Amino acid sequence: MISVRLGGAISILAIVSACGSGGPSLSGSASEGSGSNSGFSSLWEKVRSLGFETGKTYEMPALGIMADAFMTDFAAREIDPGLLSRYMLERQRDEIPQFDLMIENLVEPTRAEIRLQNPAAISRITPLDADHMVYAAPIGIAMQARKGWQVQAIDDRRVDPAFDTPFFRAHRPPSTYDPELHIRYMEMLAASAIYANTVFGLIDETIGNVRLSNPEAARREILEAFQKIPVATLHAALQDAVGTMVEGRFSTDLTGSGNIHFTHAPAGDFVADARGITWTKAGGTWFGDGRISGQNINLRLASTSTVSQRQAQTGNQGTNANAGVEGSGKIGAGQ
Repeated sequence: MISVRLGGAISILAIVSACGSGGPSLSGSASEGSGSNSGFSSLWEKVRSLGFETGKTYEMPALGIMADAFMTDFAAREIDPGLLSRYMLERQRDEIPQFDLMIENLVEPTRAEIRLQNPAAISRITPLDADHMVYAAPIGIAMQARKGWQVQAIDDRRVDPAFDTPFFRAHRPPSTYDPELHIRYMEMLAASAIYANTVFGLIDETIGNVRLSNPEAARREILEAFQKIPVATLHAALQDAVGTMVEGRFSTDLTGSGNIHFTHAPAGDFVADARGITWTKAGGTWFGDGRISGQNINLRLASTSTVSQRQAQTGNQGTNANAGVEGSGKIGAGQ
């Protein structure tokens, strides 16, 4: 038997028969194979995005944001500016140094205290090092909200003339009024305001016109800008402020407004109330009430939002076909 298979083509076999009976015979069959396999598989992804961003620029008073940055930092370090000013007063009562010298004397003890703590943990709370923590103290004193004096401002006791005799004067309780402490207190407030005005001006120069992302980022940027100011510059600024106070003369206003009010010649007029300390000179507000160095300075804050939409689609496609024919051939001897 002869078998032939041709894939993809057709084979034709001629069949020849001998005439008459008993001759040789030839029988056969044809075989054809054909097949095709075609197809494709595709995987695609269709993405459609829709996005938009809206942005606005907000301008906020630089004084308010800067004050908030320092007061927030004090709160994070669990320092009460009210207690801070009282602590300064107690030191002045005992030692009566100049305010700038008292601040300078706090630097080394603060460094020692920081070394005993975990510096990494402290850095997560504040970007300030020990020196800048100390030189931030006058800013807290300047921006602290106040209601009334923290010292007895004047000895205003009224004594009945009938009791104003040598006997009653000898047995009368001593006055709690300390004129030296009164002057030191006004000196501390005025010097803190002048110093804060200088420092806020330096911070504004560092930040410039950069648009800050949000108030929280703005507070961080402000503290980092303060950290970049050399300590020698801060010391000189506080020294100059105290020097201005020492050279002049104070006058206290006790007209019953409920606020702290005094003037200094030649520095100007100072009021300490719920807004912090407001410094007026040359007929205008120089520091406080939204002003730094007599100017309304604003910081730029940004607010953004983004919306997006995504659609995806996948698929595949294919075809498969097969066909076949088989055959065989045989030659046999005649009978």
